[in-house]
Amino acid sequence: MKSRWNDAEAASAVDGRKPEVSEELALRTYSARLLGAEPALVLHGGGNTSVKAKATTIFRETGDVLHVKGSGWDLATIEPPGHPAVRMASLMRLLELPAMSDEQMVNELRLALLDASAPTPSVETLLHAALPATFIDHTHADALLSVVDQNDARARAEEIFGASLLFIPYVMPGFGLARACKEAWDAAVKAGRSPSVMVLERHGIFTFGATAKESYERMIEAVSKCERYAAGRPAKATATARSTATPSETAVTNALAVVRGAFARAADDAPERAPIVTLRTSPRILAFLDRDDAAALTQRGCATPDHVLRTKPWPLHLVTPSYDDASAFAANLDRELASYARRYDAYFDEMVAKKGVTKKRLDPWPRVLLLPRIGLCAIGKTKKEAEIAADVYEHTIDVIEQAEVVGEYAPVGLDDLFDVEYWSLEQAKLKKEAELPLAKRVALVTGAASGIGLGTAELFVELGAHVVLCDRDEAGLDAAARAIGKRSQVVTVVCDVTKAEDVTRAFRLAAQTFGGVDLVVSNAGSAAEGKLETAEGEAALRASLELNLLSHVNVARAATHLMTLQRRGGCLLFNASKSAFNQGPGFGPYAVPKAALVSLMRQYAVDLAKHGIRSNAVNADRIRTNIFGGGMVESRAAARGITVDDYFRSNLLVREVTARDVAESFAWLARAKATTGCVVTVDGGNAAAFPR
Repeated sequence: MKSRWNDAEAASAVDGRKPEVSEELALRTYSARLLGAEPALVLHGGGNTSVKAKATTIFRETGDVLHVKGSGWDLATIEPPGHPAVRMASLMRLLELPAMSDEQMVNELRLALLDASAPTPSVETLLHAALPATFIDHTHADALLSVVDQNDARARAEEIFGASLLFIPYVMPGFGLARACKEAWDAAVKAGRSPSVMVLERHGIFTFGATAKESYERMIEAVSKCERYAAGRPAKATATARSTATPSETAVTNALAVVRGAFARAADDAPERAPIVTLRTSPRILAFLDRDDAAALTQRGCATPDHVLRTKPWPLHLVTPSYDDASAFAANLDRELASYARRYDAYFDEMVAKKGVTKKRLDPWPRVLLLPRIGLCAIGKTKKEAEIAADVYEHTIDVIEQAEVVGEYAPVGLDDLFDVEYWSLEQAKLKKEAELPLAKRVALVTGAASGIGLGTAELFVELGAHVVLCDRDEAGLDAAARAIGKRSQVVTVVCDVTKAEDVTRAFRLAAQTFGGVDLVVSNAGSAAEGKLETAEGEAALRASLELNLLSHVNVARAATHLMTLQRRGGCLLFNASKSAFNQGPGFGPYAVPKAALVSLMRQYAVDLAKHGIRSNAVNADRIRTNIFGGGMVESRAAARGITVDDYFRSNLLVREVTARDVAESFAWLARAKATTGCVVTVDGGNAAAFPR
């Protein structure tokens, strides 16, 4: 592993934060971010860092403080407030206590903060306080875990680090671990030793230094030693690969939709809701899943105990799945999920009885599904949550494979995993938040680069949905995604909805990114004018039928395919038009397809109800969008002898209707569980266009 330290960057980090931030804290922030920038060291809030310094109170009294990583901060993006100051005197007094519950410890840590509004200090704060070094770095480095996830971890750590090592047998994080580390350190000092590396069995590694650079580079060198140790081990016989033919893209797409639906049914989620499923695949992942011992290796447990909060104690590994028959795959997956739940329940019951404790059982469903020949699927309430689980398990694969090179992968056992999974302090980090109205829904919006499509996508994201933005305009899509933000909830795809292959590709992306689709806003279209009795008008009608009617068939067909595989219902939403009910002169090429679209929507409502799929439309009129190009609005306003602004306000309410107004109607229909075959009018009032 290569050091990322740069003296010039470090100096700039200090200068850029003066005078608000001390040099020690500025360097602490700089080097903590270097650690966080390397996923093989730190993942998603893992690890912690500290620096001992001086601070002045409101009474102008100067005292010793510990700046330690606060809860909720990620080392990759940490800022100075992410290392709140805690009074050292209070911490050292706490370390003298013979015992203390973790809840008491957290309370005392908060009482010792200099700033009452600061984040709660790390649960390993007392450990950092117990060690005398100025700068302390702690990571769960992959290479280190491959050495300490062994039954003979101490011997291997001693072989690597020699006299510089302080080895700590596994102790669960918290007050007990802090006391164990302090006692071990004091014993080492008494024996005349000066450790520069502390290794925690099946947990992680600490390095120390008088400066930020010294502590950081000791971490890099320690991890590099572990890497070199593994690289120098004798090669083992390669496990026999069991690979058969790679599934087709269609089979993979179908499998992902089946997975999403199966997990929703298992968890008894509400109709039209399902967890987000993300697919992670690569030659390395596929090669690992092809090992003939992969199924056994993956069931041994988590690479480090805190991973259990993201991945459960073990993944669900389908050993020999068949993907060609979606129905058979779904039935098999249902059985495997039920078996997983029984195994989890047995684990819970055994641990509760063994430990003599009372705990509220967590859900028994896996967070990682391993699919040979496809990859790993991670499951979460959000895309971000699923991606974290995927990241964690990808690194678990790295640890397993390297540990098997070093010796035999032997992570922390179920007894200890249970303690962490049901640890009140860790559970507090994952507290349940109120779900937004469209949470756990995946929407695909066509014509999403501007106008009604963009407005609808924006609102859906605000309401918690994950959204696939589709449009022919690639630059417009990029701008739309930037405007929406929340990139973990949004993905874009260039798509011409008149081309079935483009539409298939868009829905395939929805499945691979989010697991499937629940809501479709079929919005793409274009206004067309012409007199139908003329050749020009007939040509305009034929072109308009392709875009304003038949493209919706393309979209609906692809959507309902995934929805029926998920078996969670769904909702098709179409952008109709006032012209469907009140044709304007010379507007037949647009009005006729839109009238047919309303009929199409109603036919879908009749045909798809048995699958729990609803079909509705919004009838909008006179929205300032790109649909009215080439001076069309100006000409129609002039024909009426009014201004363009008055043209857009020509309704009963004398109010201009916006894309947001239309989006809110789509959002309402998305949640209207008992509504199908309905047209909602959003036009400010036009008696001639009332649906009938």
